[in-house]
Amino acid sequence: MAETRQPVRFNARAAYIFSDLPSYVRAKKTLPVLASLFHEVHFIGCRRRRSWDAGRPEGIHYHIDPRELGYGLGTIGGVLRFIGTIRRVLREVRPEVVISVNEEYILPFTFGMLPRPRTLVLDLYDSIGMRITGPARRLNPLWRKLSETAMRTADGLVEVNEERLAWHRVVPRATAVVHNAPPWIETITPMEGLPEPFLYVSGSLEDDLHGAEALLAALEKVPGMNIVFTGRALGPFVTGTFLKHPRVHNLGMIPYEDVLRVLAAARGLYNHTSPVRLNYIYGAPNKLYEAMMTGRPLLINRENHAARLAEKHGFGLVAPYGDVEEIAAQLRLLRDGAGELSAACERAREAFREEYAWDRWAAVRWSELFLSLGVPVAEPAGA
Repeated sequence: MAETRQPVRFNARAAYIFSDLPSYVRAKKTLPVLASLFHEVHFIGCRRRRSWDAGRPEGIHYHIDPRELGYGLGTIGGVLRFIGTIRRVLREVRPEVVISVNEEYILPFTFGMLPRPRTLVLDLYDSIGMRITGPARRLNPLWRKLSETAMRTADGLVEVNEERLAWHRVVPRATAVVHNAPPWIETITPMEGLPEPFLYVSGSLEDDLHGAEALLAALEKVPGMNIVFTGRALGPFVTGTFLKHPRVHNLGMIPYEDVLRVLAAARGLYNHTSPVRLNYIYGAPNKLYEAMMTGRPLLINRENHAARLAEKHGFGLVAPYGDVEEIAAQLRLLRDGAGELSAACERAREAFREEYAWDRWAAVRWSELFLSLGVPVAEPAGA
C-alpha cells in the first residue's frame, strides 16, 4: 500500500455500521476520523443494554434503531430488525463507501440481505473467529469459516494490530492496521485523593478470566500496596472477595477521561487475561497504549502477544498468567520505586507519540486504505 504522510479527502459519502451506540470508545474515536475524510458520514447503530449515550461526535448523521438489541443467540429477532434498519438507511442515503464493524454485519451483504456499495470495508474490533466462548466455542471451525466468508466479501480490512492481521488465513485485497491507541495528551492531571501507592485495575474484571485471583493472592504478600479498581465487576469471586479486600478500592464506572487521570496517579496498570480465549492471546488491549501514553508500567501476562510490544519499549512487567510469586515481585518493585523502570516508561511515552498516537496516525492509515481501494479523491478547495 502506498503511504501518505497526510490524509486526503474523498469525493464520496460513507456509512458506518455498528451494533451499538456511537459513545463506544473505538467508534467515538473513528467517527471524527471518517468525518475528516468524507464530505458526508452516516452512523447506523442501535441500543444495547447500556443506557449511556453521551458525547456523540459532531458532524455525523445519526440513525439509531431505538429498540434494545441485547446480546447472545436470543437476540436473533433483534438482529434481523436491525438489519432492516440498515437496509432502509442505505437505500435512502446511497453511500459509496460502507464500513461495517465485525463480520456479522458484512455477512448480510454476502447473502444479498443488504445492497452492496461500491466499496465495502470490514472494521474488526473482535473477530467472530476469535471471540466466541461457552458451549458455542465447540463450533469455532464454523465461526472461522464465516469470518473467512466475510473477508472474501469485503474489499478492505482494518485490524487493531499486526498480530491479529497475521492470524487471518483469508483477508480482503487491501488491509490496514489502526492501533487501538488514544490520542496524544501532553499533560494528564493525576486524580487526587487516591490511596498511595496503588496498582490500577480498569475495565471488565471477571472470575477466572482477568487474573483477579492471582492478583489478590499477590497483594497479600506485599504490605503497603493498594489496588484501585474502576469498571465492571463480574462473578462471585470478584464481587464477593476481591472488591471487599481492605486494600482494594472500588470507584465503579467512571468516564473515560477520568480513567487516564487515575492511571496518571498510579504506580502501574494491570492487564492479565486468561489464554483460554484466542482474542486474549492475540490481545489488543486499550490498556497497552494507555499505559504507554501515560508513562506507566504495564503488568501483562506473557501469553498475550501484546506483551511483546510492552517488552520492546521497556514499560512491560511480564509474568505467566496466574503466577502469584512473580506478580508479587512486580508489586514490590512498583511499591518501592525503580528509577530505571521510570526512565524506560518515559522513553516509551515518547515512542507512543511518534509511532502510535491516534491523532497522528489513524486518519493517515484509513486514508491509505481508501486510496488503495480506488475511492475517488476530492478536488482541492478552489481548484
